[in-house]
This record gives sequence, C-alpha cells and structure tokens, in this order.
Amino acid sequence: MKGYVAKMRAKIGKDKFICPAARIIIENENGDFLFIERIDNGNLGLPAGGIEENETIKDCIIRETKEETGLDITEVKVIGISTNPQLELVQYSNGDQTQYFTVEFYTNQYRGELSADGIETKTVAFKSANFIDSLPENEKSTFDSLNHFRKTGSVNLK
Repeated sequence: MKGYVAKMRAKIGKDKFICPAARIIIENENGDFLFIERIDNGNLGLPAGGIEENETIKDCIIRETKEETGLDITEVKVIGISTNPQLELVQYSNGDQTQYFTVEFYTNQYRGELSADGIETKTVAFKSANFIDSLPENEKSTFDSLNHFRKTGSVNLK
C-alpha cells in the first residue's frame, strides 16, 4: 500500500474507505484480453488501481496499466461506472475494507512489451475470453459493461 490510500489508512485505520478507482479491459487484434496474475492472492485480474492525489481518472488507468503490465495506453473509452457495494466492497487480508467507486475503461490501442512488475503482478498475458469466468465478480462485471457499451454505445451504470 502506498500513496494516497496509505495516507488515508494512517488516519482512519481499518474502517471502510470509499476510494475512486479505475479498471480496464485491454483487447488485442486477435480478440484476446489482457489478464494479470496478482502476487498478493494469486488471482487472475484486470489492470486496475486507485487514484492518486492530483491525478485524473484517465491518468490513473494509464499509470496503473504501465506499472502492472508494461504497456502504454494510447486511447481509452469509458464503458462503465461501478459503485455497487455488493460488487465493489473488498475486505483485504489485513482487515482493511475498501468500497471502490470504479470507472471502467476499454482499449485496443496500446504499445510496448508485456512485463509483470514483480510487485503487484506475477504474470501478464493475453488470453481467450474463456478466462473471464476465473475473474472475481467485480472484475467479471466489467465485461457486462463492455457488452452493454458495444450494444448501446452508452456507459453502463451499476
């Protein structure tokens, strides 16, 4: 834990904290999606993270993607906003509770070489849509937003 969240945790302890965050679906030219393997719990996931002070939500997802995957995002689309406490409440192993207010993004525009950071991500790889069911519910629901956006052209609010 670092930055803004660490600063807030020092003040509020383990109490529930509502945190603005971003999550992104990255799709390659073959229709595969980028998945990360998290170091802290071994789960598959999507690039994501909390906003830092003096940062826009777009800057947040660009930074988090670079840190976790090595890729530079060149274009993003907002596909959803997830504030549902049943989806976005996370209880961490140390007892911290965070309810995320997550802006969900999509891109197929990026450059760079895949590289796990060894701090948050153990591996990063493009995989078929068959792996979506392996994601935690909050991250899996990002694909509901992508489907909604593709059908309607509008942001999915949940």
